[in-house]
Amino acid sequence: MRIFDLHADIGYDILNRRLKGQKGVLRGHHLPKLLSGEVMGVGMVSFFEGHENLKHAQAMVGFLHDEIRLNADLCVPYLKGDMHPSKINACMTIEGMCFIHRKPEETLQWLYDQGVRIASLTWNDENALATGVHGNPSRGLTALGKRAICKMNDLNMIIDVSHTNEKSFWDILAYSKKPVIATHSNSRVLANVERNLTDQQVKALMAQGGLIGLVAARKFVSSEEALQNAKTLAQHAQRYKMLGSIDQIAIGFDYMDYLEGAYGRKAMTHDLEDATMSQNLVKALLESGFNETEVEKITWFNAVNFLKAQL
Repeated sequence: MRIFDLHADIGYDILNRRLKGQKGVLRGHHLPKLLSGEVMGVGMVSFFEGHENLKHAQAMVGFLHDEIRLNADLCVPYLKGDMHPSKINACMTIEGMCFIHRKPEETLQWLYDQGVRIASLTWNDENALATGVHGNPSRGLTALGKRAICKMNDLNMIIDVSHTNEKSFWDILAYSKKPVIATHSNSRVLANVERNLTDQQVKALMAQGGLIGLVAARKFVSSEEALQNAKTLAQHAQRYKMLGSIDQIAIGFDYMDYLEGAYGRKAMTHDLEDATMSQNLVKALLESGFNETEVEKITWFNAVNFLKAQL
């Protein structure tokens, strides 16, 4: 069953490999795994931890832009008009905009012109726009962040609230005139970590027409190692359905098999370690009680319909 994965830090990997002289990173390291797992849509993320400057951001976004445009195996839906049935459909996204310190309108316009269509104001850091989960809990959206949201709304660039602290989350929902997305966030009731969403956040985001993607990073699925699997992740989908609508649940796996250090395969649930294993979630969703039509919504149609409506 085809899947749209809203969150994959592919831009980060492309930059690192390009700086080492490698080319054809998508074709050599990512597309085969995506196709194997029937991941036919993917949010290709340029990820920033909080210390990067604009030059670094421009390099990562530029390399990702080049890799996508030069690859005939990819479709760029917002340019082609619709999803391609047999090619991987790529959407450029940003995770954290720590590189914006002034004139957010100019930088956001440049990002949009490069192809970026989804962006979060912050990762876990505290920056000039907003505050992530590791920042001051009482600090939320800034005046510069409000300007960024206005520009994003004008561009139809979707605001991603995954990684924002609660104050920033509520500020963004109150200030944005358009629905927002949490590309990779689970239920905090089922896995009590600050990165996950409370029931109140889920209800509010869905009430405004937003979308939430299920994430396969193990500690966001469960605090118990034995439960860090696709079956438990499907329970997060069940809770989201109970709180809102089946039409507002999607997937943002956040696979890390190409990252190093504290991340990598060990950061993922044992049966969702890379894109080749993506169908394990389809199986778990079916076994958890969702019917086939509902699973197709979660894996594909909800993300596609949201993107079409917002972009």
